Amino acid sequence: ARVYELLDTEKEVKELEKIFRAKPYLERGLKSELDFAPSPKVWERVCREVDLCLGKECPHQRSCYYTEARKEAYRSQVLVVNHHLFFAHLTSGEKILPPFEAVVFDEAHNLEEVAANSLGIEISHLRIRVLLNSICNPRSQKGLVFRLTNLKGQERDFLAKMVEEVKIANDNFFSELKTKFKNENIKQRIRTPQFLVNLLDVPLSNLISELSLLQDKEEDEEKKLEISSYLLRCQETKTNLSKIIGQEERDYVYWVEFSPTRKAVRGALRATPVNVAEELKLRVFQRIKLAVLTSATLSANRSFNYIRERLGFEEGEELLLDSSFDYSRQVLLYIPSHMPDPWRQATLFSLRATEKIKKLLAVIKGYTFVLFTSFQMLDEVYELLKEDVTTLKILRQGDMPRYLLLEEFKKKEGSVLLGTSSFWQGVDVPGKALQCVIITKLPFSVPNEPVVEAKMEFLQAQNKNPFLHYQLPQAIILLKQGFGRLIRSQEDKGVVAILDPRLKSRSYGKMFLNSLPQCEITSSLSKVKEFMKANPMP
Repeated sequence: ARVYELLDTEKEVKELEKIFRAKPYLERGLKSELDFAPSPKVWERVCREVDLCLGKECPHQRSCYYTEARKEAYRSQVLVVNHHLFFAHLTSGEKILPPFEAVVFDEAHNLEEVAANSLGIEISHLRIRVLLNSICNPRSQKGLVFRLTNLKGQERDFLAKMVEEVKIANDNFFSELKTKFKNENIKQRIRTPQFLVNLLDVPLSNLISELSLLQDKEEDEEKKLEISSYLLRCQETKTNLSKIIGQEERDYVYWVEFSPTRKAVRGALRATPVNVAEELKLRVFQRIKLAVLTSATLSANRSFNYIRERLGFEEGEELLLDSSFDYSRQVLLYIPSHMPDPWRQATLFSLRATEKIKKLLAVIKGYTFVLFTSFQMLDEVYELLKEDVTTLKILRQGDMPRYLLLEEFKKKEGSVLLGTSSFWQGVDVPGKALQCVIITKLPFSVPNEPVVEAKMEFLQAQNKNPFLHYQLPQAIILLKQGFGRLIRSQEDKGVVAILDPRLKSRSYGKMFLNSLPQCEITSSLSKVKEFMKANPMP
């Protein structure tokens, strides 16, 4: 089968065969139905790709999960989709979902980020490399070049040479990019266009011309479609790279990003809209008859002004409801006194925070999430905890995939999980396994991060205070998300600890506290002991 020709290793082939063996037991053909997590590369080879789909001409249409899902969608009166699929539908020219008149966005506090990512552009060394290897991989003798049986030896060699020229240009371009932007920052803003010579433009143009000729000559419809797919991907790569280098999109922020953990050149160029409010207003809220936005964390300081401004949701009714949980009975909020300032005394704060974490873990006996705003502090605290807290299982984000970390946390009684941004929200651990959430610092965005910096400049240009209109309300919403990890049912009880002294020492601290559910607040560790003793989890 053609799909086997797209894989490079025996391990990948075995993984593919495992998916095929599971097929009779899959109801919808979803990745989530598998009892294992396939690698992204293998799953990419079996999932439906829009530019490789034959549609009605496909001989497997009757047994196709995607075709059946589309039919079911068009028969349905209510569709449940994630945010990414909704915005993919918008950016595809509304070709994915059936027509609809109303939309309910749950977890609507994430809409701005998802919309920006959907409208953004990304070019990476790795993606270009994967694309080129899919066309021609001389090492494994696989790829499009080797599947086109009507290609003569000379033609195959010529196409392989063109692919190799693009590979060399790709390596050279990202090497020069890394040299030009060599800095300790992982992400760096690009403020001026034509910041680097586009070494990929000519070799990509040559490859595109050759693929176009091949497409015209090919008679087999399936192979013609496959050539067309790679041709479109090469054209898209060329167009997007030109857009980023030329900074063609106004009101976009552009930046370069490198992974600090890799020795190879693994860079990426990215661009995203600074403000999606106008786009959302025009393409969503003004076109759809009814839009409802819901989330436990839409408000900041009991106001919807921030989210309305960020999303362009200017009109419409609003309703702020209290939680169904009895936080005054179920939660104790611990805010220790005399903590150093995490901004001015960062090193001392890390040491004192670690001491507080150790004391809390001794009281709670594990069963704790420790949430950080940076991997640097997470690693510092982890090393200190690992030396002294030997009786508890300490799990660290990055040591294994997120879903495995959560499985291990739930399975091993009294575990402690150290996590950053992805554990502040979208994580559900009800019951005894999670009895304490420690929030090390208030989750303010980093001001010199390219997207944050651009948003602040955008607000300054409108004579608005970026801290009050963006950084503060955003941090409040994130803090509410972190706080919300603890109580997931009426039976849950536990302690939320916030170690950041700015809750008490800064005037804006009251806005954070006003936004949290009402519960008892203490600075006494003895009170924490009493609460845990009086509220044992079964």
